[in-house]
Amino acid sequence: MIFELLHAPFPEGYGDAILSLEACKEHLRADGDDEDFLIQALRDAAIDFVERYCSLKLGPANGIEWSAAGFPRSSDALTLSMGPVTEITSVDWSSRAGLPVQGIPADYRITARGDVLPKIGGRWPGDVGGEVRIVFSAGYPEGKAPPSLLTAVRLFLGHLYKNREAVTDRGTEAEVPFGVRQLCAPFRRVLI
Repeated sequence: MIFELLHAPFPEGYGDAILSLEACKEHLRADGDDEDFLIQALRDAAIDFVERYCSLKLGPANGIEWSAAGFPRSSDALTLSMGPVTEITSVDWSSRAGLPVQGIPADYRITARGDVLPKIGGRWPGDVGGEVRIVFSAGYPEGKAPPSLLTAVRLFLGHLYKNREAVTDRGTEAEVPFGVRQLCAPFRRVLI
């Protein structure tokens, strides 16, 4: 199944809720406020990298949109590719006649892995003739993101802060640090 996960921009204050500017400056040993804007931008980039690498949200996020050409076959689970999924807000699709159909979110359940299935005893809709769109909420509750992922954000922030240029003459310093990938690896869901 080919799907698309639309970009979900950071809500106002999202980066600060994950890792405050003060915590970033302490980690970077940065004094003063001359580089606050740069540090916030690099912090947000580090958060974005970890979230995309692991296909998860470090904090609560609403209004994430997922779309595909149809529902899974039979009893297959549907993976929304961003977790941990906390709520399905809306489900809609086009019928074979080309009419819009508004599904009922309560007709679907979220598994422990964060996949979506029809409720117990239910089935995937059969009259689907066009794109399926699901809007959902995902993310760890505020302040509950795994410490190793927050450490990965800090490490990548330090890397970005130290290596501000796209090209360097110092070898591998411009690559994503090995420690960041290792801290993220247990949370990374491999999709095939």
